[in-house]
Amino acid sequence: MLINKHLPSPAVNEELESLNAQVENLQKENSTQKERSAVTFVHNIVDFEAIRDRILFKLKLGRQASGYKTAQKALNRMIAELKLLVDSF
Repeated sequence: MLINKHLPSPAVNEELESLNAQVENLQKENSTQKERSAVTFVHNIVDFEAIRDRILFKLKLGRQASGYKTAQKALNRMIAELKLLVDSF
């Protein structure tokens, strides 16, 4: 009986398929965890309102100035859009 040493046995093929499926599942899970980490980071770490306040302070305008209020509204809209974008993940 002649055995071809270059072809893997059916058991080896099944094992390889199983391992490939496990690798794919782990890659998907890793990708999902990365996305969740980014969302968690944005929600729990980034303080958009504090950043907005620092930017407004650097404008050196009084809080009653129309330029201040316009900038504040624009920054508030940007913050809302960023949060919606992050929540869509």
